[in-house]
Amino acid sequence: MPLGRCLLCDTHGELQHSHVVPAFAYRWLRESSGTGHIRTNQEPNRRTQDGPKHYWLCASCEERFSRSETAFTGRLFHPYLENSGRVFPYSEWLCYFCGSVSWRVLRHFLQDQPLDEWKNCSPEEREHVLQAELAWREFLLGKRQNPGRHQQHMLPVNQVSESRGDFSPNLNRYLMRAVHMDVCMSGRSSFTYAKLGRFLILGFIDEPNPTRWKGTKVHARQGLLQPRNYEVPAALGHYINEKATQIREAMSTISGRQKAKIDSTLRANVERLVSSDAFSALQADVELFGDAACARNESPEKG
Repeated sequence: MPLGRCLLCDTHGELQHSHVVPAFAYRWLRESSGTGHIRTNQEPNRRTQDGPKHYWLCASCEERFSRSETAFTGRLFHPYLENSGRVFPYSEWLCYFCGSVSWRVLRHFLQDQPLDEWKNCSPEEREHVLQAELAWREFLLGKRQNPGRHQQHMLPVNQVSESRGDFSPNLNRYLMRAVHMDVCMSGRSSFTYAKLGRFLILGFIDEPNPTRWKGTKVHARQGLLQPRNYEVPAALGHYINEKATQIREAMSTISGRQKAKIDSTLRANVERLVSSDAFSALQADVELFGDAACARNESPEKG
């Protein structure tokens, strides 16, 4: 392991190979795919096993994140998959987990492109990015009791059974299964975006009107995640539909050779496929969109 300064606590030592999106999300995606394989829209002609990783954290900070990930997977992620109608109480671990994901997503995009090179980003917006990174880092180190104005929000998602508008015919597969991250800078508001299967985690970089979001805020101490009517800005729905469309378009570019490999894998794993979460998501799209959901050029091995 290389030596360097931990991006979180700033101590010098051996750096761990840290995941941006936690590894359990990709592990679940593979295991519930029906084939044991996944593909991303960035490289649809290649199978992948994992998401982006960086040498960022010391062993101590890696352990900080690991504890909250264990709590999230055991108390919320997998139990919600089994029964989404339950009431799920949470304590400090959930806000910490969400904060760690938001911080990692932001750091990933900052590492990929320095902030002064972010296009269509005003000096004021760049300052908000720096403020959010600092607030989340201090919260994760225990120097703040909560993230302050850079709130953490979570939206549990599941299949939709009604279509009102021009929706992508793979919408349910995106809602139920996609693992995806982004930084959204809309002008009116900005936030980190992390989709982990049935859960959408948003970290506010700047939100002038947080009351537009109802029921989604993750409280720093304790709270309940339960069935309810959530209210979010309409722009978020448009964004989700756009990302579903992008995945569909990317998967349509899979080569003939890779399609043959997928077909061979499916024939060898028919029983596993029909009992998988991936097949349930496909069925949800078929029920909603009919034949359009089963375009022959879209891979079932999508992430």
